[in-house]
Amino acid sequence: MSPVHAWLADAVASDAEIVAVNKRLARELRRAFDEQQLARGFMSWRTPRILPWTAWLNTMLDRCDTAPNIPLCLPPQAAAVVWEQLLKEHAEEKLLNPRGLVRQAQQSWERMQDWCVPVEDLQRHAGTDDERLFAGVALAYQRHLEANGWIDYAQLAACVSGLVDVGRIPAPPRIVHTGFDRPTPANARLLNVLRSKGTAVSGAPLARSAGRTLAFSCADSDAELRAAGLWARRLLESDADTTVAIVCPGLEQDAPRAARLVREGLAPGWQYAGSRHRTAVNVSYGRSLAAYPLVGVALLWLGWTCRGLSTRDVSILLRAPCSGSSGTDGRCRLEMRLRRMPDRSWRPANLIAALRGVEQSADALDWLQRVERIAAIEAVRNAFDSPAVWAARIDRLLQELGWPGDKSLDTEEFQLANRWRDLLNELSRLDIVRPRIDLTEAVARLASFAADTIFQPETESGVVQLLGTLEAAGLEFDNLRVCRLDALHWPAPAYPLPLVSRTLQRQLGMPDATPADTLDFSRRVLGRLAGSATNVTFSWPVSDGDLELEASPLLRQFDFSYEGGGEDPGWYAASLCGSTALDLAADDPAPAVRRGEKVGGGAATVQRQETEPFSAFAYGRLGVRDLQTVETGLPANTRGSIIHRALHQLFLEKPSSRDIAAWSTGTEGRIERSVDAALARHTRHADGVLLRLLAMERRRLRQLLRGFADAELQRQAFQVLSVEESVPFLRHGVELELRVDRIDRLADGTLLIIDYKTGAAKTLLTKEGDPKELQLVVYASAVDAEVGGLLLINIDSREIAYKGAGGSGEWDRLPPELWSVRLGRWKKLVDDALTRLAAGDVRLNTARTTLDRRPLNVLSRIEEIKRGR
Repeated sequence: MSPVHAWLADAVASDAEIVAVNKRLARELRRAFDEQQLARGFMSWRTPRILPWTAWLNTMLDRCDTAPNIPLCLPPQAAAVVWEQLLKEHAEEKLLNPRGLVRQAQQSWERMQDWCVPVEDLQRHAGTDDERLFAGVALAYQRHLEANGWIDYAQLAACVSGLVDVGRIPAPPRIVHTGFDRPTPANARLLNVLRSKGTAVSGAPLARSAGRTLAFSCADSDAELRAAGLWARRLLESDADTTVAIVCPGLEQDAPRAARLVREGLAPGWQYAGSRHRTAVNVSYGRSLAAYPLVGVALLWLGWTCRGLSTRDVSILLRAPCSGSSGTDGRCRLEMRLRRMPDRSWRPANLIAALRGVEQSADALDWLQRVERIAAIEAVRNAFDSPAVWAARIDRLLQELGWPGDKSLDTEEFQLANRWRDLLNELSRLDIVRPRIDLTEAVARLASFAADTIFQPETESGVVQLLGTLEAAGLEFDNLRVCRLDALHWPAPAYPLPLVSRTLQRQLGMPDATPADTLDFSRRVLGRLAGSATNVTFSWPVSDGDLELEASPLLRQFDFSYEGGGEDPGWYAASLCGSTALDLAADDPAPAVRRGEKVGGGAATVQRQETEPFSAFAYGRLGVRDLQTVETGLPANTRGSIIHRALHQLFLEKPSSRDIAAWSTGTEGRIERSVDAALARHTRHADGVLLRLLAMERRRLRQLLRGFADAELQRQAFQVLSVEESVPFLRHGVELELRVDRIDRLADGTLLIIDYKTGAAKTLLTKEGDPKELQLVVYASAVDAEVGGLLLINIDSREIAYKGAGGSGEWDRLPPELWSVRLGRWKKLVDDALTRLAAGDVRLNTARTTLDRRPLNVLSRIEEIKRGR
């Protein structure tokens, strides 16, 4: 095989300046040159002058003499601020998406400069409101730059051309340009000026020729990328020094997923291996800087200085390891407490008040102190100062918050932290267009910069490169596979400028102005790819969901050998199923309940023991708890607890049925006080939205309590004996702490055990007359008195329903004389369940569905056990 970039050594030896189309190509050329020098036995050499186009233009500008002064080049972020201000001034209506419009305007302006389009032509051809708006703003932007002696990055080529032409920038002796699939008129003009000044200008030759060209079809796009990984693995197994690349049109849409699919074929099981397997595929596309967790956490902290955060966002800050100390146990307990509160917009001061005293661990207290620092800086958020001052304050604040954490940063995190500091420097450079801003604007600008910055950490090159079609420009390989060459994806979709007249774009031959231009460009790019490797493979999927696909018609220009369907290695995880038999590593039975051991979960643990013993062990003895989901508005369990507190307050004085009947003149006052007491803890730290939700809940609660008081009057005579009473219960060495919603004394002196249900309506008994759940029976077993009945009260806005069992016959269809026998039989069920619980019974109920037992699947490994059988 011929050496990669064989022309490079001669170009460097002739003292040429090598100009690449992008950073990736420049980096690859430098790496290739270093390898060539090492192969020749050199130990040191002069660094070659290899630069991407924009960086080379800046170096040319730096060579300019200083008299008269050259224009100041405006940073891209500062230019975006100018565009934003001018668009707002010229738009007749409020802009719905200013950031998106600014991006489109800057893209259109850059294309205008590349194609040397005067603003007057733009105005003359504008036919729509959007085109006229952009033409007017473009003229104002140009005048604004001229008035201040500025240029922007889009005007660099024209500026350098002019300065070279008048002799203020010396022309270099030789330039070699590479990777430019579509040279722009501005680029061509500069190169022509350099030629006129004696510079030898040439393009890098594509010296490699295809040894063979193969083609494969695959079942779908996923199978195609896995097959590409397998293809690369076989090449590397036969020759570890060969260079391999995979080009995937549309890669920018989901580069991480494409990389995972390629790894499936290249290194099956890469998820369980080290970083070398994860980085074996080098991807040309990064992600938005704001999408990286390290930067996302920094933006959340800063956003909290200007606005409230939702419970979900606060939960992220509680769990994030890059904030302060690495310990998170106490912070996780704070988060669990937070999840039990209604979701709201949390201001720092409100959150501190709500969580103060809840957790005393060092890491929790440390985290709350950091929140206090956020609360303190809120006081100055409306002060105006320069962007540079705010950048310094923001940097200092993040350091005080412990960002990016107290552990050593890995290579990627270190690069992320440095790129973040670059953003702060870019914020500082806004001084030139925004001399004074407040903290809210400073944070918003930083968030915008992070969202618009595509970042890819620099890593080892990897054994396989995964590239987009444009990122592969100028690169050379031994082996190249081009995927997704179906008629749907290739030719690539056209993207003409939306803010510039289509007629003008066609006249000037701008990119994608016509279908013919898009077709021609796609044909040239594919031809360039085919000529960039010794061995070339084309592939395409034959289906996309229900859509059948065909090979791109542009493949007809090549003489290739069709090899049929490409081999799909499939998912590595699927290959593990059934590969080994399940074996019990050790007999490790759960211990019996020890003396003094507290079993949590109350009556629910007894019910779990009856339904599935393992869940009783996990929840009651191990203390496992389901993580409560964060819900918008008032979660159902929060509304239920509010109702319980209101009922507790309403019956706190332990009235009799006669007392309730006598409330007629003071019922509303009692209800209002009960509602106030139930909502007090939630209104204390509520924001405006939550206050409105609580006002709606207040109205619902008033109506519900009125209805319940009326329903209680329809019952037989009773006296409330206790509300929310804690009842200790010790049986067979199992100690439970029970809390009974309410206990009434009936006319015959027996007790009625009551439980309120505020969710979906429940029934107490089965069709056979036995209890569906043992909760009330557990309470009956715990009280030291004769129990005359059990009562389940469903309390909801739609209905208040009583479901009971007992000797009075008020709700029970069975004869009262059978009550004591039935209750005795039910208590025996409780007694047996507690006996098994005490002995360490942890059996699994394999009849339960996966959905029913999902929280315990990992702990119990029930699915593995079921498959093993």
